[in-house]
Amino acid sequence: MDPQILSEYFKKCFIAVDGLWFMMLEKTDSFDKALEIDGRVWEILPKIQARKIKELLKLETASEEDLLTALKFKLDAENFANELLRKDSRINIIIRECPWLTLLKQSNREHLAERISNVICSVEYGVFAGEFVKGIDFKIISRQCSGNEICSFILGKSLT
Repeated sequence: MDPQILSEYFKKCFIAVDGLWFMMLEKTDSFDKALEIDGRVWEILPKIQARKIKELLKLETASEEDLLTALKFKLDAENFANELLRKDSRINIIIRECPWLTLLKQSNREHLAERISNVICSVEYGVFAGEFVKGIDFKIISRQCSGNEICSFILGKSLT
């Protein structure tokens, strides 16, 4: 079996499951409850992703360099049009096209994007990065779902 076909199949299943469970919980309870549970999921899933990427890419050090490599892998694997810029001890994540926002637009749920991003994006990248560099901070600069042209996030020490 072609690895690319398998990859696309599992990626499609992952996206479908994420959306379906959310909509089913939303239908049986409420959007707010579904978003609350989704937030809890995204406090854990990035840890699992980071650990699996470490294993797959044989990243053995807890370094910013490994974090950069893992972030690139994650964003590319999830079909984000992205750019990672490193300056001093900070990493700027730039997302030009977000597949999740695209799906929300296609399903006429774009009006929910900012609320979802407030829960997911504000947690996901910091949790992921924390698996590589302890005590790293995460800051949102801009988000497409808030009307900005790009998403821009910063990872680094002492961002406050």
